[in-house]
Amino acid sequence: MEPVKIGLLGLGTVGQGTVTVLRRNAEEIMRRAGRSILVAHAAIRNLPKAEALGIKNLDLTIEPTDIVDDPSISVVVELMGG
Repeated sequence: MEPVKIGLLGLGTVGQGTVTVLRRNAEEIMRRAGRSILVAHAAIRNLPKAEALGIKNLDLTIEPTDIVDDPSISVVVELMGG
């Protein structure tokens, strides 16, 4: 079964924490939900700053619509501050 792909809108303090928690608990989420999850894509304002974070296996974009309009993304999480 395909993993549930998650797209994040925002990768600040809360967004980074969300990625960390979801990845750290991926095995437990799989056990409870019966399906794996994959944090696949994040939309951010400052691409160089986000790339410098070094988060592996995460596609980055500056266009939130890239995530919202992507049919492979099952869940969109809005984490934009401001």
